[in-house]
Amino acid sequence: MTKILVTVPELEGSSDAIEEIRSVSPDLEIEQRTCRSNPELTELLGDAEILYTHWFPTQLEPDASLRWLQMTSTGVDNKISNPVFDPANGVTVTSAAGCHAVPIGEYCIFAMGLLARGLLGFYRDQQQKVRNRAHSTLTDLTGLTVGIVGYGQIGRHVARLSQAFNMRVLASKRNPDVRQVSGMDFPNVGDPTASLPERIVGPDGLPELLAEADFVVSTVPLTSETAGLFDESAFRAMRRDAYFINVSRGGVVDHDALVRALQSGEIRGACLDVLHTDPNPLPPENPLWDLDNVFITPHVSGNRNAAYMRRAQDLFLENLKRYLAGEPLLNVVTRDKGY
Repeated sequence: MTKILVTVPELEGSSDAIEEIRSVSPDLEIEQRTCRSNPELTELLGDAEILYTHWFPTQLEPDASLRWLQMTSTGVDNKISNPVFDPANGVTVTSAAGCHAVPIGEYCIFAMGLLARGLLGFYRDQQQKVRNRAHSTLTDLTGLTVGIVGYGQIGRHVARLSQAFNMRVLASKRNPDVRQVSGMDFPNVGDPTASLPERIVGPDGLPELLAEADFVVSTVPLTSETAGLFDESAFRAMRRDAYFINVSRGGVVDHDALVRALQSGEIRGACLDVLHTDPNPLPPENPLWDLDNVFITPHVSGNRNAAYMRRAQDLFLENLKRYLAGEPLLNVVTRDKGY
């Protein structure tokens, strides 16, 4: 029997989800125990071979049975030192990459519309009980250029939605020659064959992309290669009427350089769902709070709603079938890659 420990909080009380897992094979022993912290999970791990979880064990015993951990989240930059990523422990870790593509892609489109139409100014007027057309930018998304930095599953869905608005799409990725999506191909999500961008460039082509884009959208993972990617030179390369949208990690941005670019008019504005202080709050004295051309949200673009958990469950079921058949798993994360 293969023992699976399911600790996903959103599946608490969901017998249907457990039955779906059980239906994959009669040789599965499934234990469902809701966990809400890493230490709690560590206590419950026991002899589980497969772990379906939002949390990570804080330690692994030398004789631990764990061989595969399926995450219900994507980013691992703050988890990469965990023992499950140590190759010596023989654990394969797979992320939920692709499950966030729909909510984050939609968030980016909403952010583009909010910034392009000057809706922040209208909202501030509403608080003062004023109607003032002076904020209207008369800007349509149609015909504008979006530059997507990081063409993974989230970036691909941003491209798909942008195309629906007749926008021009440019993209950059670590290896522009690899076009096929590497993870789960969800129906009606993203751009599996990378056919939507007019041009896909590698890291060396980033300045060129930045110079052409009306909107620069960051969806890159935080790694040693991307830390501080958006620095003074990057913001100087952008157009003065361009907007910056960050839905990846705050650490990919040089915070001081961003503030200077926004204050000086080097770029027109920004929408920031992630900040350099995450997971800690942005201090009230930080200048970003007072800038009229910035919209800040508290890392909520990747909505973990019922639709998200459905995609996460479908991904786990697909990977479970692959695991039992000895086939390669989707979304394998390694310490070397950082994602």
